[in-house]
Amino acid sequence: MIKSIAVVGSVNLDLTAYLDRWPEKGETIKTRETKIGIGGKGVNQCCAAAKLGGAVTMIGAIGDDEFGRGCVKTLEEIGVQTAIIVKNDHSTGMAFIDVGPESDNIIRIAAGANGALDTSDIASRSEPIEKAGYLLLQNEVPVEASVAAAKTAHAVGTISIMDPAPAPTPAWGRDVLAAFDILTPNGGEAGAILDRNVRTLEDAAKAAKDLAHLCRVGAIVTMGNLGVAWHLQGCAGEMECPKVDAIDTVGAGDCFNGSFAFALCDGVSYEKAIRFASHAASLSTTRQGAVSSLPSLDEVREFMEKSG
Repeated sequence: MIKSIAVVGSVNLDLTAYLDRWPEKGETIKTRETKIGIGGKGVNQCCAAAKLGGAVTMIGAIGDDEFGRGCVKTLEEIGVQTAIIVKNDHSTGMAFIDVGPESDNIIRIAAGANGALDTSDIASRSEPIEKAGYLLLQNEVPVEASVAAAKTAHAVGTISIMDPAPAPTPAWGRDVLAAFDILTPNGGEAGAILDRNVRTLEDAAKAAKDLAHLCRVGAIVTMGNLGVAWHLQGCAGEMECPKVDAIDTVGAGDCFNGSFAFALCDGVSYEKAIRFASHAASLSTTRQGAVSSLPSLDEVREFMEKSG
């Protein structure tokens, strides 16, 4: 039986503006284009796996408002099962995203209901975690909720995958990191945790090895267009990123994580799952948006064949 995926994390409404250039301080400029859609790292991860054909349940919090209800409706239309908590005293989370002329971005987040997700919410929505093969986590909800979810997963053998993004401030201690099975930071986040610079693929390989000693199973460090390095249960390696003409990198890391979990559910090795996820994430950067950019299984397979 194919394993399912549970995601505990953020549910946002994304407001994205595409800019021909970055404004100077105090300057008002026109955007080239704007888009509105669902987002949040949790939503992005679960939609990445669902669009590939995975069985996914989203656990998160929204406000009692039209934005939140719209997010849930869209998730269900994509094929995601939802176990959402409504926080009456909070609004649904929002992300304000500016994408520059070179596909770089600046993101400002209003946490809203995401910041109110707590351990009691995890306890009330534990069934999807206990039935899943893999649990995806990120750092856009309180870490106490993420740790509670990881411990619930560990108790029944569900593998937790934590993307510590945004980078935790202050940095998490060993007690927090030890709750998770697999860590998947990017170079900046790995550097924040280890208190050093991670700028090259060689740096990433060393960081993955050191991070592997802080969690249960191991670590993957993604480096954008440079590639990815990993150290997982004695399996270590580096891989260059497939070459693409990127136009929007928003959500690429989330696509990587959702695709990685999807591939693991199919029973492939860590290295093959990383290769699959790297291709999916690269492909997502050739399209605008976060959820709207996520590829299908056929698209990823075709891209992998062309890439060789």
